[in-house]
Amino acid sequence: MKVNETINVTLWELKEIANTLRMVANELDCPKRESCLDRNVMRSCNNVVDIINGKESSLHENIDYYMKVGQIPNINE
Repeated sequence: MKVNETINVTLWELKEIANTLRMVANELDCPKRESCLDRNVMRSCNNVVDIINGKESSLHENIDYYMKVGQIPNINE
């Protein structure tokens, strides 16, 4: 699979992934972003939520997703 290859994933599957990442983030207190794992979980969660919301995140937002303490993604439903 190529890096920029597009795949089809159903919306309910994306929401399940986002929900699982949210639960992991809550259990590990990841919004504090104290460890590399915290930062990666939060960045992944934010990226999935952006896809669900039909949004493409900017470079600045990607940095915030990785570093900004207390920032939590929100699914717009």
